[in-house]
Amino acid sequence: MGAMIDSNLMIIKMGGSVVTFKDKPLTPNIEAIKAIARILLDLRKRIKILLVHGGGSFGHYWSVKYDMHTKPSPYSDEGVAVVHESMIKLNHIIIDEFIKLGLKPYSFHPSSFMSNGYADLNKVKELVDITTGNELIPITFGDVIHIKDNNFSILSGDTIMSILATNLHPRYCIFTTNVDGLYGDLDKKDLVPRIFLNNEVVELFDSKSQSSNNLEASTSKYDVTGGMKRKISEAVPIARSGCPVYLVNGLRPERILDIFNDRDCVGTCIMSKSTNQSIR
Repeated sequence: MGAMIDSNLMIIKMGGSVVTFKDKPLTPNIEAIKAIARILLDLRKRIKILLVHGGGSFGHYWSVKYDMHTKPSPYSDEGVAVVHESMIKLNHIIIDEFIKLGLKPYSFHPSSFMSNGYADLNKVKELVDITTGNELIPITFGDVIHIKDNNFSILSGDTIMSILATNLHPRYCIFTTNVDGLYGDLDKKDLVPRIFLNNEVVELFDSKSQSSNNLEASTSKYDVTGGMKRKISEAVPIARSGCPVYLVNGLRPERILDIFNDRDCVGTCIMSKSTNQSIR
């Protein structure tokens, strides 16, 4: 028997490629942040929302600089400090823009629900309480987190999405990126509208598949957490838990509203069974 879906909860990942200019170190995309905020102003009146944002040209940039994307822990103390500070800085930028536009964001660090590298399920479930009876929007982010002793680890926003969604069972789980979704043929802009997990989802990762090449090619220089391929791998357990996962272009945030309103939507939907959502 599947888990009960919370029909009044939406979890959204604001990709680093949306909230920052990934090819411009330490540069937020203020207009994109504002555009998403305007959509959330409408949505928050009708559904509870949890937000996660990526590191983009902030956290990912410094992770590369300090060689934390290839070296195993322990990382340098300076690298841990700088990456962590850069994520807090980006989070503050996003929070500030949200407040200016009338949203009520509530920032929380992933360490508030992670312990020794594992999710504290009671703490995860308490996050929904933050949204009850108010207009607050909890928002967390990928970061470098303490594991134990002198060991730290990079916890990606995509992994946080999987932790939250598989435990909270939202009605919607949405990953936003700077592309329209998953492409079967990137050169032809051949968008894959649906992936049914009861079929052979592994075909997407087959070495003979065009999709496999495009998943690898989508990884940006600074995206140390794996680009589209990581999103797909984290989306699979979410979809298996009963929640459809949507990959949409965050630079066209009105598509988030399309999903909520059951309208035709440009993007990719990953699901364990058929839904009524129209994806094209």
